[in-house]
Amino acid sequence: MFDKTSKPRVFGLSPGTDFPAAFVKGLIGRTSNLPAEYLSRVEIYVNTRRMQRRIRDIFDSGPACLLPKIRLITDLGHSVSLTDIPPEVPKLQRRLELAQLVDRLVSLQPELAPRAAVFDLADSLASLMDEMQSEGVSPEIIGQLDVSDQSGHWQRSLQFVRLIQTFFDDRDKPDAEARQRLVVEALTKKWLSNPPENPVIIAGSTGSRGATHMLMCAVASLPQGAVVLPGYDFDLPAHVWSEMDDALSAADHPQFRFRALQNSLDLTPDDIGKWTDTAPPDINRNRLVSLALRPAPVTDQWMSEGPK
Repeated sequence: MFDKTSKPRVFGLSPGTDFPAAFVKGLIGRTSNLPAEYLSRVEIYVNTRRMQRRIRDIFDSGPACLLPKIRLITDLGHSVSLTDIPPEVPKLQRRLELAQLVDRLVSLQPELAPRAAVFDLADSLASLMDEMQSEGVSPEIIGQLDVSDQSGHWQRSLQFVRLIQTFFDDRDKPDAEARQRLVVEALTKKWLSNPPENPVIIAGSTGSRGATHMLMCAVASLPQGAVVLPGYDFDLPAHVWSEMDDALSAADHPQFRFRALQNSLDLTPDDIGKWTDTAPPDINRNRLVSLALRPAPVTDQWMSEGPK
């Protein structure tokens, strides 16, 4: 399905494009000269059930063909080959455990927070823990941050962060995000020695979660793997892409995650191919929005590149 290449295989679709429709069009175009049954060998991984249903509905609308396997990225952990990875701990159980730890802490140090805030704090800690586990960041790393803290607020926050250390140490009872990362690590290790022969495609993900970013890097490097990015800005000049290497100034830019993927795979913006020749609804609007969203250090380019 894909030609051999020495670089990881990453494609994009422009902002404003109907992603599911354009994705299916590109997929059918790439398999049109192959045997009819080949399409059924293709594995597609998407982020949401809504995207899964939409892609399936487009195929169902015809013409008749064998369907590819359309799965959620979170379904990866259901493989029978990964049964050695412990099941995830139910979210409610983890929140109740966190609530007990928080309640104990605020009972000993009432100045930290009122007792009425125990469950809210437990929810906040659970969300923070999910993100830390997905990114592979431990409480020790957070504790080593050099933060100027004259008021002592950071040290008070660290007391709550240290509460979750026990859950990072216990790999036999992983949370959902921790288990997903373990699954991706196991698959990546497996694919290094025994890559799948059938096409594997990740479609519509930005890689905003650490585990998903790892998976995208692994799939893009497979012999018949590919990543198709949504809303990729083909109008951004190379020097603007390079400005996004500084996370402090560019992390809030909508293309920042794509730049991080480029860096992880050692790709340049020119290495990102177009999945189809489908043009966005309004090319000029895309160019204007692209210019308006330039990172802060280069917004002076509005004057030289904007409409006259």
